[in-house]
Amino acid sequence: MPERDGVETKAGASPGGTTVAGSPFRVPALDGIRAIAAIFVVLFHLHVGFSRGDSGVDIFFVLSGFLITSILMRGARQGRIDFAKFYWGRALRLLPVYFAVMAVAVAIAVAWHLGGSTLRGALFSFLYVSNWAAGSGEGLGLLTHTWSLSIEEQFYLVWPLALIGIVTVSRGNGRKAAIGVGVLTVLAYLALLACWFGGTSTTFAWNFTPARGMELLVGCSLALVVSEFKGVRLPGAAWHLPDILGLASVAGLIAIANVQPHSEWFEMLVEWPLVAGVTALLILVCLNRDAKVTQRALSLGPLTTVGKMSYGLYLWHFPVFFVIDASIGLEHWSAKLLAMGIVAAIVPLSYRFIEQPFLRLKSSGTPNAVRQRMAAVLGRTGLRHVPTE
Repeated sequence: MPERDGVETKAGASPGGTTVAGSPFRVPALDGIRAIAAIFVVLFHLHVGFSRGDSGVDIFFVLSGFLITSILMRGARQGRIDFAKFYWGRALRLLPVYFAVMAVAVAIAVAWHLGGSTLRGALFSFLYVSNWAAGSGEGLGLLTHTWSLSIEEQFYLVWPLALIGIVTVSRGNGRKAAIGVGVLTVLAYLALLACWFGGTSTTFAWNFTPARGMELLVGCSLALVVSEFKGVRLPGAAWHLPDILGLASVAGLIAIANVQPHSEWFEMLVEWPLVAGVTALLILVCLNRDAKVTQRALSLGPLTTVGKMSYGLYLWHFPVFFVIDASIGLEHWSAKLLAMGIVAAIVPLSYRFIEQPFLRLKSSGTPNAVRQRMAAVLGRTGLRHVPTE
């Protein structure tokens, strides 16, 4: 769920506003957004306020769609999209700590006799179909939270090819491509409406990949708009409008995360698109040079540190909370502090000794064996290094 990849952005001044164009440097403020999303989810599971802290998942979905599409469009600007490199990078980023958490969860479930739900959850998580299992009412035990990661992995498998198809049909016209993705976003929302009108259970709708694709596609649409228009002008720099929009967006996300939902369907039909839209606006603000206050606030050291480790934080926190809750309960503050202390100890170690060593392999290129295998698979579909010009 939480993604952390470089995004190419460049802030450039223009009369009456600010533009964002392509250039390779990181945007620390995006790590700040990621940190906010992770904190929402952790506090939600810890039952410390944030009755809608699960909206952090919605924020993560938008960020993932934006970052992944930015990576793909970077390849498109260079004339081709290297599928082997893309999927190899995804594997190095996502799988090591994911498998580590699954292994620990299974070991704990077996040793502590926590039931077979975690073992079944491990199988579903390994296959990246835990969202479908959860949607059918299957318990996942210590791996309950992997449903969102399954949705993202399914997205990663489909979206690169879908984007190539959209770019091809639009004949390289970025505006038409952005409109095409916008249409897909509307269709994803209609899939959610169909669940509602069709009397589908909220559990199924919550885990339904096409419906959750709406939030991912909002991020994808934003990335295409930024790529095509070399950024989107935010007028009113002299009146600090970018900062006003940015800080209002942060405040809005915090408010939504603390509002008791009217109903589950209201949450899905109204709050999901609202959070997606506000998150997209906040991302856009973070790409604008004139939003100095917002960018500084979201780039504070503690926030960016949490943001960089947010993937591991998301993966590790739930099993820890689950075990503490099953052992002594999570009602008392002493138990909550113990749970957070354990998570705070595990996550940096996991980042240092599991995530970072594999992330460093990304810079060494794609192994020939992987590239050859990908070429063989994609060759059957007529794709390999897909030209985009």
